[in-house]
This record gives sequence, C-alpha cells and structure tokens, in this order.
Amino acid sequence: MPDKKIQAQQPAEDHSKTVRDSLSRNLVFDIAARIGYLVSRFFVPPFILAHVTLEAYGLWSAAFIVVSYIGVSTMGISNVYVKFVAEYSARKEYNKINSLISTGLMITTPVCLAVFGLLWVFWPLVVGFLHVDGAMREDARVVVLSVTAIFLASIGLSAFRDVLAGVQKSALTQVVWVTGYLTETALIFWLVGHGMGIRGLAQAFLIRTAIEISLQFMLAFRLLPWLRLSPARWSKEALHTLTSFGGVVQLQSLMAIGLNSIERAMAAPLIGLAATGLLEIGNKLPAMAASIPSAFAGSFVPAASYLQGGLEGSADQRDSIRKLYLKGARYMNLTCAYICGFIGTAPLPLLDVWMGKRYPGASFLMVVFTVQTQVHLMTGPGTSILKGVGRPKEEFHYAIPNILALFVTMPVFWLMYGGKFTAQGIGLSVTGATVLAAIWFLIHSNRLLNVSFGQYFKTVVWPGIVPYLVGLPISIPLLMITEKLTRWQSAGVVILAGLLYSLLVLLVVVRFVFESGERLWFVAVLESKLPFLKRRG
Repeated sequence: MPDKKIQAQQPAEDHSKTVRDSLSRNLVFDIAARIGYLVSRFFVPPFILAHVTLEAYGLWSAAFIVVSYIGVSTMGISNVYVKFVAEYSARKEYNKINSLISTGLMITTPVCLAVFGLLWVFWPLVVGFLHVDGAMREDARVVVLSVTAIFLASIGLSAFRDVLAGVQKSALTQVVWVTGYLTETALIFWLVGHGMGIRGLAQAFLIRTAIEISLQFMLAFRLLPWLRLSPARWSKEALHTLTSFGGVVQLQSLMAIGLNSIERAMAAPLIGLAATGLLEIGNKLPAMAASIPSAFAGSFVPAASYLQGGLEGSADQRDSIRKLYLKGARYMNLTCAYICGFIGTAPLPLLDVWMGKRYPGASFLMVVFTVQTQVHLMTGPGTSILKGVGRPKEEFHYAIPNILALFVTMPVFWLMYGGKFTAQGIGLSVTGATVLAAIWFLIHSNRLLNVSFGQYFKTVVWPGIVPYLVGLPISIPLLMITEKLTRWQSAGVVILAGLLYSLLVLLVVVRFVFESGERLWFVAVLESKLPFLKRRG
C-alpha cells in the first residue's frame, strides 16, 4: 500500500529533475572514489611483495578467487534491492520496501551461513585444489576461511548499502566505501610492515568490512525514518520479486564473470601460463581504466527505476528514459575514450615506464584490449537502463551472441596465426567476438529505446572517436623520444605528454563536440568550482 498520508503532505515531485540532480551528484562522488581506490591499490601490491613471498601473495589472491565465485551467487539479490527500492520510493510505497528488505535478509542470512558451513566441511578438498604445501596450510585455513566469513557477512547485510543506493543516495555509500578502503590501506602498511604477513591482510579486510557495514546500517536508519525491518514483514510477493528478477541477473552475472576472464582461461590450457601472464599485462591498464566510466552504469539502474516508478503511465516516461540513455551513453563513452585514447595510442611508452621491462606482444595486446574495453562499455548504458525498467533479460542479447561469436573468431585467428594458438590470436578472438556482440546489442537496445542510428552515432559514437584522433599525433613523437631515455626520464615525458593530450582533448571536445547548451553548462561548472574565472570574465 502506498503511504497516502505522506503523499498528501508533499508537493508533486519533478522526477526527471530529481534523477538529474541525484545522478550528477552520485557520479561525481563515485568517480572520485574510484580514482582514489585505483591510486591506493596501485602502490599496495609492490609493498606486500616486499614483505611476503610470492607464494603467500598467490595464496591471498586465491582466497579472493574463491570469494568472487561465492559472491556471484548473491549478485542477483543486490540488484533487486537497488532496482525495486528506487521504483517503490518514487511511488512512496515504503511498506513494500520494508517487506522486500526483510524478506531478503531472511533469505541471505541462512544461505550465507550454509555456504560457510559447506566451505568448512569441504576445506580439505579446497586446500588440495589450491595446491597449498604443508608449510602454508595453517595460514591458508585461517586466511581463506576468515576472508570468506567476512565477505559473506558483508553480502548478508548489503541490504543497507543497496537501500541507500536505491533512494538515490549513492554518494553516501561512496563516502562509506572510501572510508573503508583508506582505513584498510593504512592497516595493510601497518600490519604487513610489522610482520603479520597475509594474516595482517585478512585483519585489515575484517576491520574495513566492519566499518563499512556499521556505517551503512547507521546511515540507512538515520536518513530513512520509514525503514522498518522484522521477520513479520516477510511476504510471498517480495519473495517472488527476489527470485524472479534476481534469478535472471544471477545467470547474467555468471556469464559476465566467464566472459571477463575467458582469454586467460583459454590461454592457460592451450598455450601455457606465460601466455596467460602476457594477456594479463596487456589487459591490466585497460581494465583499470574501465572502472572509472563504469561508475555511470552503476548509477543508471536506480535512476531508470526511479523514472519508471515515478512516471509510470505518463507521457513523459518513455521520453525521459530515452534522454537518460542518450545523455548517459554520450558522457560514459566520452569518459572512457578520454582514458583509453591515450592508452591505446601510446601503449609501448606506457608499458616501458610502468613495467620497466619489455614483454614482446604486450603493447599490441594493450591496443587490442583497449578497443575491447571501449566497445564493451558502450553496451553498459543499455543493459543497465533496461535492467532498471524491469527488462533484465535483454542483456542476454549481448552475452549469448558474445559466446556464439567466439566459435567463429577463434578458428579464424587460429588459421591466421598458422594453425596454432597464440596470445595475440586469443586476444583478437575475444575482442572480435565482443565487437560483433556489441553491435548486435546496440542495434537491439536502440530499437527498444527508440533511438535512430544517425542520432546514436552523432551523440555517442563520434565523441568516443575524437580522443583517439588527438592521441595519435602525440604518440608518434612520444615513442621516438622515450626510446632514447631511461625509465624515469621517460616517466616525466609520458606525464607531460598526458597533460598535453588532456588539454587538447578538452579544447577539441568543448569546441567541436559539445553543443551550445553543453558548453554553457561546462563554463558554469568551471565558474562554480573556480570563482576567479567568473570575476575575470
């Protein structure tokens, strides 16, 4: 039942304006948080490896492989929380939110306990699968079981984070996340530096998770006075919502995990671990770059759900969602292209500075995976918005063609490389399959959202090409100069080239890509952040 008394006391809400304001605010916080996370994580691995053995660090990584697959089993319910909390809150149906969250907690809590129990019982099989030697088995037991228990607790209580995201308060969840990962980073340097090894990493992870859960819990109940949770609020309707929508997202999550690691999964049995390492090097920077524009996709689900709930049945509903799609895709693609444009046009100087050693074929793979990253992220707005309006099955139009296309691209590039598998051939196969599947999905999603090819190309595709055109003339002299310098001298030159690239991209985009309204908005934002510009004007 809608809370009619609350509705009667409040004026009519402009749902489109609410979404615009919330989306802008949430994206700023989300992108800033992701940049901070990348910076903090950039320095952590070398510090850890200076204090623990490579085998111990591998054990820590293996623990999170176990955790990632356990986490996939609960991704569906988190997406249900965000989507339906956004939709119900737009209609002021707070009783439905309380029923949904209460029912979800009653499901996830026993499931998480059961999963941990199974891991405890079958631990001898797990430790054998991980190939842990006798000297490290006790550390393995403590670390893997601890990390899994901590992670399962965070999953079971993720409802408080998701309900905040659903009511368009994602910025607050990002503040909590930043507080957590900064605390964890400081603890890693303290605990590992004092000889705690990978057990110190587990302790830092425990404290971070406890902080995040506690803050999310307090914020949810402080900011949402209507939030009421109890077993008595369990309902069959909420259970059906959780299992039907969440089940589809669940399957998509499993397929996404497979597609995101398919090249390394194929390389290991086909051509060995060295090729797997080469593929990891080539994909590392593009994958890191993808995390920033991915912030857009994470905000589209609650935004689209909010519009769906608040404008349901009105003439503005379809048009508002279409505008959200076009604008979101435009800025997400442009953000991705700005980052990938430099990586894709100057791979060799970047690798020389970052790795300090040349790996034959790595720069070529970096270009290939940069293209894959750009094209893959172009599907993000469509999959997220369609999920937000209650059509999660549409994502299968991307995942299934991607898998099928691999059966075509793999033999093609196997033949091109002389009838044998190579790291370059596998990279091209995966990228080719992604491109084919993305084209199919974009045609499909544009048709569903009533967007023409010409409009999509002008609004979304063309802005994503511009940064590459700017990066190419910079990359040629950059390569020639860095060939004659030391690693640290090259680092300085690469930084200067990156600053020049950024300035030129900004000038070209503002002058030739932005429309007049966007230029006025951009100037207004600059003046609000840099008041001295306004005074001089």
